[in-house]
Amino acid sequence: MQQASSTEIQSAFQKTVQAFQEMKYPVTKNQLIDKAKSLNARSEVIQSIETIPDKEYHSASDVLKEFQGIQNVVQAFRDVKFPATKKQLVEEAKKLNARSEVIKTLEACPDREYNNFSDVIKECRGKSNW
Repeated sequence: MQQASSTEIQSAFQKTVQAFQEMKYPVTKNQLIDKAKSLNARSEVIQSIETIPDKEYHSASDVLKEFQGIQNVVQAFRDVKFPATKKQLVEEAKKLNARSEVIKTLEACPDREYNNFSDVIKECRGKSNW
């Protein structure tokens, strides 16, 4: 299975957010997940939606606010060479002056080697304030 680059993941987020703009609001997190699945969105996108707060969203901009943090993380780590350890990811985040929420989330992730950015999202989801 080919690993996705951060550019591919970023593009997938943008495509999904565009589709969310066409939805009739308000919507729930589960409706967003269903929409993403109907678009055959990348697993990273679906996993990211699963990490957002379970509440009712009143506009696409509400949803976008939740995604911006995740997109910023993807963008910040575009040059990280994988595999990378948790320590390397935290150091890179600090070097890039990432938001404190990103650093705290990475610090809360399991201390292991990550194969790619998708692996980081999967392992760290639920710990995130991205």
